[in-house]
Amino acid sequence: MLRVLVGLSGLVLGVVAGVGLLLANPLAWLGGLPPLSSELAPPKAYRWDDYRGVRLGTADLLGVGRRDPDVALASPALSLVRIGMVVLPAGDGVPAALAVKISVIAEENSLWRARLGSHDYWNIFWPGEGSAFAAGYSDYWGIVRDRFFSAIGGPEPAADGYAISAPSPLGISQGVTGATGRYAGFTGEIRERLLPSASGDFTEWALALKANPPPVVPR
Repeated sequence: MLRVLVGLSGLVLGVVAGVGLLLANPLAWLGGLPPLSSELAPPKAYRWDDYRGVRLGTADLLGVGRRDPDVALASPALSLVRIGMVVLPAGDGVPAALAVKISVIAEENSLWRARLGSHDYWNIFWPGEGSAFAAGYSDYWGIVRDRFFSAIGGPEPAADGYAISAPSPLGISQGVTGATGRYAGFTGEIRERLLPSASGDFTEWALALKANPPPVVPR
């Protein structure tokens, strides 16, 4: 009996140590994109509760999560897609922007590569002003890593949230492209941050955009 207990203890410790080594993977500590200046691009906080498609838990990011029948998209071809409407507040007296956000869980995600991300695509409309497209990559590795170490007695996850925007591991072009109205021809950058909610869960978001006007072409 003692041998069995020792064997089981060794197995459990081995699993914990293995997971710990994976989450301490030095690839996980590579930096993301630098923050945008708050003067140029103040972040807009938003919630993404009303969505359809996949969730964004660790199992889902690894492609093994259980499909939630209440929100899952019907087509199996969309099993890695999450889509929803987002309202981006703009301050007192200014109409909020309305956006459609589509996230596709990256098929290249893996623990040993320290990759848990999604490719994100935005279509944002400012009432009476115009619209813009944006594309980015979100990296959730940092929060998954910190939650694991917190669960085994390590420090708590970052209280001010996580800057999740990162360079795409596939080298896919990212940024903002103006589409219509006053934003036609604009280019720029996009950043997202995952924020702690009142309950302590990381379920709130902040989006910052930097849009540069098109260059002046001399006639």
